[in-house]
Amino acid sequence: MKDTSGRPFNRIWLMVTLMCGTFCTALTTNMLVTAYPTLMTRFNISSATVQWLTTGFLLVMGIMIPISAWLINNFSLRTIYLTALSFFLAGLVISYTAPSFAMIFLGRLVQAIGVGITFPTIQTVLLVTFPADKRGSMMGLGGIVIGLAPALGPTVSGWILDNATWRDLFGVMIPPVILVLILSLIFVRPVIPVKKSPIDTLAIILSTIGFGSLLYGFSEVGEHGWGSVSVISGIVVGLIFIGLFARHEWPQADPFLNVRLLKIPSFTIASFVTALSNTAMIGIQVVLPMYLQQVRGLSPFHSGLMILPGALVYGIVSLISGNLYDRMGGRRLALIGTFLLTLGTLPFALLTRNTPYSYIICEYTILMIGVALVTMPITAASSIDLKGLQLSHGTAVNSTMRQVTTSMGTAILGSVLANVMANHIPAHSLLTSAPLAYQSQSYAAAMSGFHAAFLVATAFGIIDLVFAIFIKDHRREVAA
Repeated sequence: MKDTSGRPFNRIWLMVTLMCGTFCTALTTNMLVTAYPTLMTRFNISSATVQWLTTGFLLVMGIMIPISAWLINNFSLRTIYLTALSFFLAGLVISYTAPSFAMIFLGRLVQAIGVGITFPTIQTVLLVTFPADKRGSMMGLGGIVIGLAPALGPTVSGWILDNATWRDLFGVMIPPVILVLILSLIFVRPVIPVKKSPIDTLAIILSTIGFGSLLYGFSEVGEHGWGSVSVISGIVVGLIFIGLFARHEWPQADPFLNVRLLKIPSFTIASFVTALSNTAMIGIQVVLPMYLQQVRGLSPFHSGLMILPGALVYGIVSLISGNLYDRMGGRRLALIGTFLLTLGTLPFALLTRNTPYSYIICEYTILMIGVALVTMPITAASSIDLKGLQLSHGTAVNSTMRQVTTSMGTAILGSVLANVMANHIPAHSLLTSAPLAYQSQSYAAAMSGFHAAFLVATAFGIIDLVFAIFIKDHRREVAA
């Protein structure tokens, strides 16, 4: 096979390099959730503050995904991928050497720039370099890299924290990323045609301010409550700038992000279902390790092991979900997936200090099966009524919606957790006058926060199940 310059290249080594690089970047997406209690103690910060390591990371990813579509069309694949890995490596170094939480957070944002570019890039390359009869299986492998790596992150980080320090969460990733950079110099070739076009700077500014302000407002709830000026102003400013962004993009002949696709019901509903499923999953992955460590007293590694079976099952189900979609259709598969997601989430709202670990593992595994049945197949279902260039724009809109919704969802869960715990925490004076009562009431406050957060995640699942009813069934369309 030849690249765009007419030179032969090894397609297998190209994909191995891209998958290794994407796996490294994807692994860090959810890697810090088991480290939250450690970082909260080390830097004396609240759960709402430490939550920014995930919510801010996902937000930057959401901003970078539509930008990456423009980058792919304007620069060679090698340039794009080397730049993405360089940003990721720089972010790792910043976090690894960080003297404060603020610097760790800055490093996470820089890492997210690289991750936001690598995710859509590998999907585009898979479509370009493989024939139609092999795209399904290759997209399945790409889906495992993108989906399984974040699920394995908490277990990997738990093992690192049990055997090293929090800095090694970032340091351990530096050598493999350097290796992938070297492999990219050798095997990554320009396989996507370059078509120069101007970048819409105003659209980037409006979307960044809009989504950033909105997420900031939600994230401040845990510290200041829903009625505070920072919360209300953040949400209002965010909504205004998102509206300005949509108004700016709507009439564009060649939009930066084609928001007009949201007029297509089949696309909007399916995209929302996948986004909300991902939100529920990430939300549980963030809150559950905190419960296991703070209430049950597990180490970071053992809390990560608790969710490892679900992560492995997710990878297996992802392999067969595409075939199930072809046989069952999008609507039926979405109903089954969202029902299992809700079924696996609801019992977490009933957890106690003595809930059997086998019960937690089983429920989390059920949740992950549901998410695996929804993510890749329903993403395909969202494209039923899209044609031509709408397909590439649809991927960008779908991915952006998923990342921003997930960022907002995790911010809401973190805010609910922190707010409910703060409202129920006993007075500090009780610690000296009645230490046993203080301990008992502190436990009750913590459980109230976790129960509230898990109930919100369950609400996400129920809403998801309702919307799944309206997903368009491609099998019925073909029969007609």
